Amino acid sequence: MSHDVIVIGLGRLGGAAAHRLASRGLRVLGLDSRPQAELPDADEALRAGADLRFEETVIDFHVEPAGTGARVLTRSSTHAAPLLVICAGADARTLLL
Repeated sequence: MSHDVIVIGLGRLGGAAAHRLASRGLRVLGLDSRPQAELPDADEALRAGADLRFEETVIDFHVEPAGTGARVLTRSSTHAAPLLVICAGADARTLLL
């Protein structure tokens, strides 16, 4: 499945972002290293049709030049989408440094 947007982090802010985007008809891939039981804010996104992957740690990401998309590397796969939303909270420091 191809996605329109990847959301990294599915806590309160990321879960809400994934829900809003999926509710608007975008194909959303949400990624978080934590188990689903720790992320109750992601439930609405699931009901809206977002493809959420729990316990999938993001290792790195790359935004393509000229806004042509982004690639996200996890321990198990590489994902690509035109848009990238980072809502990783305190974990964002490891991604952005």
